[in-house]
Amino acid sequence: MAKILVVDDEPDMIWAITNVLLTENHSVLSVNSGEDALKTVQETVVDLVLLDFRLPGMDGIQILEKIKQLKPELPVIMVTGYGGIEEAIQSIKLGALHYIQKPFDNDHLLDIVNKSINIDSLKKEGLFGKRLLEKIDPQSLVRESSSAQTKPFKPVAVKKSMRAALVTMLLFLAVAAGLFSYVLYNRQKDRFFVVPSARISGLSWGGGSLWVSDWFSQTVQQYQLRGGDLVLTANYNLPGIHFTGVAYADGFLYTCDSWKKEIIKHYLDNKLSEVQRYPSPGSNPSGLYFDGKYLWSCDGSMRKIYQHALDPDLTVLSAYSSPGEFPIGLYHDKMQFWSASAVGMKIFVNNFQERFRPEKAYSIPHSAEIAQQLSAFTMDENGKVWIAYEGVNKIFEKTQGSLEETAL
Repeated sequence: MAKILVVDDEPDMIWAITNVLLTENHSVLSVNSGEDALKTVQETVVDLVLLDFRLPGMDGIQILEKIKQLKPELPVIMVTGYGGIEEAIQSIKLGALHYIQKPFDNDHLLDIVNKSINIDSLKKEGLFGKRLLEKIDPQSLVRESSSAQTKPFKPVAVKKSMRAALVTMLLFLAVAAGLFSYVLYNRQKDRFFVVPSARISGLSWGGGSLWVSDWFSQTVQQYQLRGGDLVLTANYNLPGIHFTGVAYADGFLYTCDSWKKEIIKHYLDNKLSEVQRYPSPGSNPSGLYFDGKYLWSCDGSMRKIYQHALDPDLTVLSAYSSPGEFPIGLYHDKMQFWSASAVGMKIFVNNFQERFRPEKAYSIPHSAEIAQQLSAFTMDENGKVWIAYEGVNKIFEKTQGSLEETAL
């Protein structure tokens, strides 16, 4: 049983959701405004929030952001109307655990609610809890480790025959794992790099570095490939910017902020100081790319891709329709234009010489297994594909040959 806060301005919807939740013996609190929701979160211990997007005064996105400031670990499920997929993706980037679309069936609502409660329990009791505890009291893990080391080790007697069988099995598994890794590497040559960021919103190669933006921590990281490893060389903290894209261009760094609807130009100093801010051409800038001459931006809500001149006004020279429903990353190799979409998790190829005509679409192997939203995409000068997923602290490098062609 959990204590759940329902935030909705429609009494009928509150009544319906409450009755469904009561069938699982959950305790339900309900409010009809953002102000009351924030007051309840501050004054009352709740396990989960069901938050409607459309509310008078503050909207659901604004309330979500304030809840995450008050209680970052509190799970929030967003409730959206038909066609609100862009809002849903934006809420996930801001820390919502799930979203559910109206009209929904009762079983689907209960399934998402119960999964969210179970995930939160894991965070409190398992590995996530240890990480949180380490942030609060770093010495606690040291004490735990020291305590474990002081416990006497009691050897267990193992028969020689069992020991021999165990050694044989381990050798077999090691050889099999080695062969599998060898085949996988030589056939696909795909790999991934574990990184500190799990909320990656932008990737960009430039100046010999991979630039990575993280919307949640409001940081930009700089990496370099050294001896097969991706090495973090700099970390820049820029509070107040909700990064949704990053691009290295002619000795400057450009970022975009979907909340302020701006594209920002930065000096490459030790603080990434701002040079200038430009209004984005669309309402929800969702990615950036520099092709050596032009800056490109995309907009998730407008489904547009814009070509900018690097002039004092960042003038829009052309605008193209995005083949993907919610573009989040771009790449241009003079003949072909590549873009990735968070919705559908596809990579599209357009013929730039023929009025941006769509040519191909690719799916990304293993995306279904990762079960997270595609959040960033770019390519390097060797044609390797670099991607990241929302909530996953890994950056994936893939060959074009490992992509699977699919329907446009």
